Amino acid sequence: MAQALYKTEQVNYANLLELTPIVAGATVSKPLVNSDALRQVVFAMDKGQLMSEHRAPFIVVVQVLDGELDFTVDGETRRLVAHDWLVMPPDKPHDLDAVEPTRFLLTMVKERTP
Repeated sequence: MAQALYKTEQVNYANLLELTPIVAGATVSKPLVNSDALRQVVFAMDKGQLMSEHRAPFIVVVQVLDGELDFTVDGETRRLVAHDWLVMPPDKPHDLDAVEPTRFLLTMVKERTP
């Protein structure tokens, strides 16, 4: 994955919709932050784009910025639209299907063990 655009040691501002335009027939991702505790990536998916089932070893938070997508976790599908929010524990199998051109912010919280 590409290098993160922003460092956590300073204040940063971005318009996530302007930063990640929809590209016809593609899924585009831009890593925003990648620190020991947190990783954030903004995604833009054109209508019909899919992310096949995968897992993440972190707590995952998805915030839909615009558009509409089907998000399946453990075989249960939910339709997410602009301003919807989802959180899931580590290692849950999930996949995505963009019903409309969609942009969302993915946040992965890297839990620290005592």
